[in-house]
Amino acid sequence: MKDFTHDQINDIAIAYCDMARSLNEFQLLHWPELTHEQQLDLNAYQNSLLNRAHDMQNRTTRPAFTNPSQIATRIRLATEKAQKSLHRINNLPVALNVGAITVAIASYTARANLQGIDVLLRELDDLDNYSN
Repeated sequence: MKDFTHDQINDIAIAYCDMARSLNEFQLLHWPELTHEQQLDLNAYQNSLLNRAHDMQNRTTRPAFTNPSQIATRIRLATEKAQKSLHRINNLPVALNVGAITVAIASYTARANLQGIDVLLRELDDLDNYSN
């Protein structure tokens, strides 16, 4: 098992921050349509992603994987895909699920739970296909 390299940690942290920003942009664009609870959920997703990015950069969490390079790439690509999907999703529950799944990916990454990450990446693909 190997830790992420410094560059991989930075890439993942940047991906989490970018995803938090995309959730914020989605929230602003759809503010009138969102219920108070949905607004709170989106705020919580943003905070969770920013906290995970901070934890990764400060090495508060030190996840180790057999192939950390592959995992880092998959996480980065998944968050990029999620960001792009938020730009075209008009279905609020689907968009909220995209946010929740990216938070769960960040959580499973911190715990080095590869099986959980794999399941969530498939769910994210399913949501992306649903939103097209």
